[in-house]
Amino acid sequence: MTRSAVGLGAAALALGATACTGPQVNEEFNDTEALAAMEGFVAESIAELEDFPGFGARLVDLEECLHGVDRNEVLDGHDTVHLSYVFPESTWEDPLVRETYPEALAEFWKAEGHEVEVDRDDAGAVSHARAVREDGIGLNYVVWGQVSIEVSLGGGPECVAVDENFTVPPPLGGVQPEHDSIPEGARVDGA
Repeated sequence: MTRSAVGLGAAALALGATACTGPQVNEEFNDTEALAAMEGFVAESIAELEDFPGFGARLVDLEECLHGVDRNEVLDGHDTVHLSYVFPESTWEDPLVRETYPEALAEFWKAEGHEVEVDRDDAGAVSHARAVREDGIGLNYVVWGQVSIEVSLGGGPECVAVDENFTVPPPLGGVQPEHDSIPEGARVDGA
């Protein structure tokens, strides 16, 4: 192998390592738009659930856009958006919430053309059902100790541009203000 071929191979390897540790940025959304799309996906999904009991809590969280081998580098002007809804504790053992809903949602998401994955435990019970839309919004219906819906953008999750006027829509499913956790300084839509 010639020295130039070795040099090119080393450069390609270094470039590949850098690409693997660089931030995963979604250019389609800013953080307000990503949250609105996430909330929309949750709303579409719960509209399909019969006898929906509502949610007990919502958590909206913004985190710095971290990347690098040790995830210790920050991409300024970008963040990641996390959205979680938790069912009321009184419903966590209800077969409707633990068994019927994830199965029904998986069928609904498949019919909508989303990429769907269902994981089951050794007894065959659903541990989580996940759907990813074409725009990259992923919704994960999690059935562990508690039952929740977790939503993210991309597999990373992906970073999006910061909206200086980050706005949060009102919570879905009857979440009371004392159980609605949003980032400090966020504007609430319509408030």
